[in-house]
Amino acid sequence: MCRRWYGCQRSIRKIPKLKAISEFKIIDKYLSNIGTSFNKKNKVLKGVGDDASVISLSNNLIVSTDTSLEDVHFPKGIKPEYAAYRACATALSDLAAMGSHPIAFQLSLSTRENDHKFFSSFKKGLNDFSNDYKVGLTGGDLVRGQYQISVTIIGEQHSNILLRNNCSVGDIVFLSGQLGNGLLGMQNFKKFKRKNNVSSAYLKPKALIDYGKTIAEFASSAIDVSDGFLQDLGHLSKASKVGFELSSSSIPFNSNLSLKQCLNCGDDYQLIFTVPKKNIQSLTKKMKKKKFKMFEIGTSIQTKKIILDGKITSINRGYKHF
Repeated sequence: MCRRWYGCQRSIRKIPKLKAISEFKIIDKYLSNIGTSFNKKNKVLKGVGDDASVISLSNNLIVSTDTSLEDVHFPKGIKPEYAAYRACATALSDLAAMGSHPIAFQLSLSTRENDHKFFSSFKKGLNDFSNDYKVGLTGGDLVRGQYQISVTIIGEQHSNILLRNNCSVGDIVFLSGQLGNGLLGMQNFKKFKRKNNVSSAYLKPKALIDYGKTIAEFASSAIDVSDGFLQDLGHLSKASKVGFELSSSSIPFNSNLSLKQCLNCGDDYQLIFTVPKKNIQSLTKKMKKKKFKMFEIGTSIQTKKIILDGKITSINRGYKHF
C-alpha cells in the first residue's frame, strides 16, 4: 500500500529519500491545511491527518477521478501552480456535468521534484482551486516518479442527478458557451509561455458547478466537453440510444479558429445538455435570473447518428488516450 497523507507510511520508505526537502515536510508544509475552513460547511468530519477522511452525508455521494499526465494533459515547463489548478478543475468539471455539489477533493501526486520552489507553486494552485470552489483537500498520495496528478472529487446530489442515458427523442440540445477557447488558450501559452486573458482558459479552466446545479432540475441529460464536442456528444448519443440533428449556425465558437477545429478540440469544459420541451420555459426563466447563457443548437432524433447541417458527421476526431 502506498503512503497516503492521512495514514500509512510503510512503503514510501523504500523510495530514495528526497534531498532538498523530505516527504514529511512536503506533506506538512505544502499538502496540508488546504481549504480546511470549508470542511465544517461541507460536512467533512475528518480530513488530512488520519488513516482516512470522514464525511457525513444524507444525500447520494457523487465521486469522480481524473488523471493529468505531463506532456499529455499539460505541457512540460508549465508552472506547478497551473498544473495543479488545471488538474483539479478538469476533474471537478465531471461533477458539474452531473449537476452535483462538490464537498471535498483528494489528490495523488507523482513527481521527481523535491525543492521548495516547486511545492510552493504547486500549493498556490491547490489553494486557488480550493478557494474558488469552496472545497478542502482531505487526503491523497505522494510518490516519487513520473510527473502526474490524479484528483478525486467528492460531491453530493443537489437536486436531480444528470446522467448521460436519460435523453429522449424530441429533447432540445443546448450548449453552455463558446467552443474553442481551450485550444486557443493552449496555442497562446505555447507561443508566449505565460498566463494572459487568452491562455487562462487553458491554464485555469472553469468548472461550471453553479451552472450544472441550475440546469439539473430541468435537463434530462448532460456531459462536459473535455475530449471534443462531437466526441462527447457521441457519448450522450450512445448512452441514450438517440441521435442529434444540429445546425452549425447555432453553435457558438471562437472566431479565431475554424468551426471544424472547435467541434473536435477538447479542453473547453462547456456543458452539453438536453431538455424536454415542457421544461424549457421554466429553465429559461431561471437561467435569465441567474444571468447564465444557454445556446439552443439542435434536437434529439430517432436515428442514432449525429447530423450536422443535414449531413452525418464523424464523432471519432476528438482526443483519445489509446
